[in-house]
Amino acid sequence: MIHAWLNVRSTVSVVLVEDSSSASAKSSILRMIIRGIKQILLGVYEITPDAGSAFFLRADYLSLVTEDRLLPYGYGRLDVDLEDLSGLKEGDTGFFNSEETEDLYKASLLYAVEKAAMSYLNRAEHSRSSLYSKLIKKGLEKEHILTVLDYLEEKGILSDRRFASAWLRSRSIDHNEGRSRLSGELTARGLDRGVIKEALDEYFLEHDEEELCRKALKKLLRVKKDGEKIKAALVRQGFSFKMIQKIFSETNIL
Repeated sequence: MIHAWLNVRSTVSVVLVEDSSSASAKSSILRMIIRGIKQILLGVYEITPDAGSAFFLRADYLSLVTEDRLLPYGYGRLDVDLEDLSGLKEGDTGFFNSEETEDLYKASLLYAVEKAAMSYLNRAEHSRSSLYSKLIKKGLEKEHILTVLDYLEEKGILSDRRFASAWLRSRSIDHNEGRSRLSGELTARGLDRGVIKEALDEYFLEHDEEELCRKALKKLLRVKKDGEKIKAALVRQGFSFKMIQKIFSETNIL
């Protein structure tokens, strides 16, 4: 027999106790007997098995075990009488068979990934791409990361569109840049073209691009005198050559 459970704090750890008579760990039967189940947040449960450490999971990540199996009597704590485990059978409160144990185990792993993701999202908006990269660097499973990112997007917790708007607001504090430069920066951060277009359209409703070009020109004039070099610098900052020519003709500086 194998008892499998999860200790979720800052890292994921698995404790396996194998029956030496088993032909292989993969073919061994998994079973979990639960002595305590407590809902700590909406849809989040603390599971205390008959042996090993308590772990946590979100019911939304379960595919086999239904939420009413976790709290059949509503809110509170459910305790199973450990004095007589011999009478427990599949489907009974507190008893989970091989497939159900795997389902609980996977849900707990996914919740651990969600907690890691939220540690970043609680600090700042992230794009899906940047959050994925950070979670991969923590050594988490790709499949689990993708499942959690899908869930966070579905719930509106993770949003590329919201990230793009937040990034543009922050960028505008110290930079005067045109559409093409900003589009390139957002593309480099893994955002979809449709998302980028929507964010930039909204941004330039509030920030006149020609005015940004004038401000950029004024700043460049402090350090450059050659007209062609200034124009090249403005192109690199994302302004169209047509717009640059127009601003130059208005200023009569060079």
